[in-house]
Amino acid sequence: MALVDEISKWNGKKVLIIGDALIDKYIFGYTDKISPDAPVPNVKIEKSSVYIGAAGLVIQFIQSLGGIPEIYTIVGNDFEGDFYLKKIKELNINSNGILVDENLRTPQITRIKAMNQHLLRLETDYNGDISQSIIEKFKDLINNKSQDIGAILILDYGLKGIFKDLFIQNLLRDLKENYKNVPIIVRPTKFNYYLYENVDLIKINLQKALDTFSIDCCNETSITIAGKRILNSSKCKNILLNYLELESYLFSREDEKVEKFNPILQQPVRSYVAVGSVIMAVLGLSFASGLSVNDGVKISLFAAALTASLPPVEFYGVKKLLDFILNIIHKT
Repeated sequence: MALVDEISKWNGKKVLIIGDALIDKYIFGYTDKISPDAPVPNVKIEKSSVYIGAAGLVIQFIQSLGGIPEIYTIVGNDFEGDFYLKKIKELNINSNGILVDENLRTPQITRIKAMNQHLLRLETDYNGDISQSIIEKFKDLINNKSQDIGAILILDYGLKGIFKDLFIQNLLRDLKENYKNVPIIVRPTKFNYYLYENVDLIKINLQKALDTFSIDCCNETSITIAGKRILNSSKCKNILLNYLELESYLFSREDEKVEKFNPILQQPVRSYVAVGSVIMAVLGLSFASGLSVNDGVKISLFAAALTASLPPVEFYGVKKLLDFILNIIHKT
């Protein structure tokens, strides 16, 4: 079956997402002078936008591409947490898996841009430990979910909230016990990838993987070293080291051969913001649909190239992705 024909299998597939909540804020303006208070640009705001980021981007791509996302996350009792819940309900996505911790601050990233320049990025993480009672309730919600899901995504953005070491270990144990034979795909941080033992696939940005082992050069030898070390220490089935402008690499425990995927991007990048998110969404849908790992990776890299060529953040449907893939294939 042709690669594009496989995408039709995504329709109606359920993907369970466990991940960090995040609010993305964008402030756009222009600058024509230096601030009188400090030697920095004085930005006059023209418009601003607010989105749900991190796991929120992934669930929206799953939905726009025909799947059914089931989100499990924790937000704070604040404006950002309320916005997150409101947006989820507007998308007609079940919000029963979103818990509110009264003492928590919902993470957010604020990007300030002026005259096509990214001037400043402001970040806040979860402010301290999530209460144990909330963690236990969170685990119970996940463990008691209906069994009709096709794949599980774990999205760990390193926001110092849910994904503590012990929580990860207990979560994986429970998932493997309660969701037998359901594939698990993980987006870890470069500091804790080894905790996600025996999952079906771990996705890490290639440059971050090299940084993990303090490898300065980027060639096939150094990439192979990084990929094999992650594969062996995590004991997972597959490792995807992705890179937008260069080759991406797939390492498999079942096959000593390393699969190399040529870059697809054929035009300037407009935004990197949602590239990793669409890759995770497509991998989740592909695993849920029974596609081969290679086909899932190929389609995810096409989706990454399409997303990078669009304004941030644009959620598109299957037809737009199919047209993009066919156009690239015909050119080659």
